[in-house]
Order: sequence, then C-alpha cells, then structure tokens
Amino acid sequence: MEEIKKQASNIDEEGNVLYLDEERLDRKEIPFPPYKNKPNGLGIYNWLKEHVIYMSDKRWPLAKKLYKMFIRFSIWMKKGGIRGKIYKKGIMLYPDMETHTSTVVMPLNVDVTGSEQATIAPISRVTNSEQATMPLNIDLSGEGEKVIVPLDVIRQSLKNVTFIGGMDTCLCRESNDCSDYPHDLGCLFLGEAGRVIVKHGLGRQLTYEEALERVDHAAREGLMAQAVWVEVEQLLWGIRNDQLDKFLEICFCCPCCCIAMRLARNATPKERHRFHPAGWTAVPDRTKCVGCKKCITAKNGCPVEAISIGEDGKVVIDQEICVGCGICKSRCNFDAIKIKQTMPMRKDLHEYFAKDYNLDLKIWEDEK
Repeated sequence: MEEIKKQASNIDEEGNVLYLDEERLDRKEIPFPPYKNKPNGLGIYNWLKEHVIYMSDKRWPLAKKLYKMFIRFSIWMKKGGIRGKIYKKGIMLYPDMETHTSTVVMPLNVDVTGSEQATIAPISRVTNSEQATMPLNIDLSGEGEKVIVPLDVIRQSLKNVTFIGGMDTCLCRESNDCSDYPHDLGCLFLGEAGRVIVKHGLGRQLTYEEALERVDHAAREGLMAQAVWVEVEQLLWGIRNDQLDKFLEICFCCPCCCIAMRLARNATPKERHRFHPAGWTAVPDRTKCVGCKKCITAKNGCPVEAISIGEDGKVVIDQEICVGCGICKSRCNFDAIKIKQTMPMRKDLHEYFAKDYNLDLKIWEDEK
C-alpha cells in the first residue's frame, strides 16, 4: 500500500480516491496566456494553406505518410536535446507555454456498476428541458446523485455547434492498418474545421442526431473520446489564420493507434498537462486483482503506460499519468478496476478549453 501512496497522492490508505481533491484541481488550472488568432497579414499564408498544404481526398496518401512519420518519431519526445526540440517545434508543442495544442480525454466505454441509470440536469447550452440519461458505467458516489459524465458533456456540447463534419476514415487507424477497431469511425470536426473537411472531400456534414449516433457507436466499440485542439492540424487542413479558434475535433481513439496518446506516453511530466483527463481516474481494487496483466498488454492495454505491477503482483496505477480513458476497466475480467471522479467536470467542452487552456473557442451559435 505504501507503493500506491507514493505514486498516487490522491489515494488514501484504503485505496480510495480523495474525491474532488483540491490539489489536483488547482494543478489543472494551467496558466496559459490567452490564445489569439494569428494575423492574416498580406494573406499569403492563407493562400498557401488553401492551395498547397491542405489535406484533401487526393492527398490522403500524403496525410497517412505524414501521420506515420509523426508517430514513428514521437519517441524523440523523451530524448530531449536538439532532436526533441525539433520534433516538438514541428508538431507545435514547443515552446511549452506559447502553444495551445491540447486534449481532454473522456471515457466512453465504461459500464455502470451497482446502480440504476442516473440522470443529470441539462447543461446551459441546451435550449430545451430535455434531460440526458447516463449510459456509461462510471462509479457514482451515492445512488441517484446527479453527476455530469463524459458522454453527456460531449452530447450537450454538440448542441448549437455552427457546423458538424464527420470524417469518413480515422487517420490514425488507417495509417497503422489497425485490425482491432473500425477504420470508418472517424473524428467529428466542429465549426470551421467541419466545413473545411467537407469542402476537401474528406467527410460529410452531419446532423446533431447523426453525430450522437457516431458517439454512441464509438462507445459500443470500446473507444475513448478526446476533444482535441491541435495547432499543427489547423495548418494541414487549411484553416485561415483568423479562424483558428473555430476549430475543434472530437476523436474516437483506440489504445493502439492514437497519435495523441503516443505523444502523451512519450511526454515529459511538464508536457503531460496537455493530455489531461476530464475529471476521472482509474483506481485498482487490489483485493480483486489476480495479476493477469491484461490491462497492461502492449497492444491494447493502457495507452499512456500508467499501469505497472507491484512487488506483490497486483496492479498499480500512477495517478500522475492516468488520463481516465477507461480502457483498462473494459479489459479487466475481474472487476478489479473502477473509474472514479477526482475533480468536478466542466459543464461543456467550451469551458474545458477556456478554463484549462485559456482558449476561447468560437464554434457555437451564440459565440460567432
């Protein structure tokens, strides 16, 4: 038990998460400077993005090669020195506090344990009186308590979005020839990002209902969700300099192919704040763990390598690395891992990026 306490300061002597731990909450408020769109200047950069470097259906092979290159050299994240700086500069993760590339990880595939379905009050962006039902298996502290959960945040955040585009193919799984998860379950691109991928033939416009079905499909497939704002991607897709804050992706990620998780896996402790959980974490029940190691297998285990085996052969989860994706729980056949809330969730995705990254996104109807 001493080993657990050293690796996870927000777990008490009984292995319980200290619910809504203030220290972890404070560390989640990252002091990023307010994001500002890049100037258009003479418009040359916008012209280049529109006519030269944007990704389209005709340039899909180039996009896959580029992603494979990013993934192959992600190990440079750990090496430091000139190679590490070049790589991080290329994917716009350096200088650290001058770039806003960031993700918020949300579990979709976790089953509800020991409780009836729980409902939550509508979030502020919902314009009707509808309530959302929680189909996820998240450990609740108290039966019937109203709790905002990741799937509800995604669903509510899709309301009033100016435009939703659905990519036809997952670039990460396609680039890695994934054999475990569907290639045709691509990302949702919101705002101007959605218009751009539709324009370039990489996807189609989705209704709110179609977008919800894609989210539910991802949950059924056992994928995790990430809300992603990646500066270098805006350049690749061809987003204008004055519209960079009108870009957001919701990706449905597998543990074996996701480039963001590979970057997080190779990130330094200082860089990990860019890949943080939405307020959930995985906690082992060491009385049930049999040491089968299924949750840490290289191919489909923990995507950020937060899990190890202690001296007693039981699972140990490093809370400083865990992103709360829920993959390990879905792999466990012995109910030895719980997903528990450690911090209050934001009311929607806009609030996550505004408060955690000082990035005020303009992709909702009331924020054009």
